[in-house]
Amino acid sequence: MSKKSDLYERELNRYRETLRLDTEVALDRYGMTLIHSLSPAERVLALKEMGNDITSAADYYNLGHKYATEESWDEAISYFRRAIEVEPTLTDAIFNLAVCYEKANLLPQAKSTWQAFHDAINDEDEQADVKDHIANLGI
Repeated sequence: MSKKSDLYERELNRYRETLRLDTEVALDRYGMTLIHSLSPAERVLALKEMGNDITSAADYYNLGHKYATEESWDEAISYFRRAIEVEPTLTDAIFNLAVCYEKANLLPQAKSTWQAFHDAINDEDEQADVKDHIANLGI
């Protein structure tokens, strides 16, 4: 890693820490310069903390992904559902919602969501895999 990229990473980490401690100080010190260098979920959370509304399916999806990674299934489910409400054809959100329902042991919801995913995709091989998965849920 070059000194230039090392310096950038250190400053980005300082920005993250400042955002975590005090959003107003982060805005005063950095403005919006580094906000797009954050991960999608970090960026959405920072913008939310700054008073911006979350309205896009992509933002809801990114937050769902963040909470799924943390195994916070209820939060992840909530955000994936919101993403689908905004953009009903967002198959990645439907897939991840089904996985989260399964991980949360909410099998009836998982089954119906897997079925919705099956119906939303066009690839016949993937549809067959989903159909087998649904059959293996045991409900």
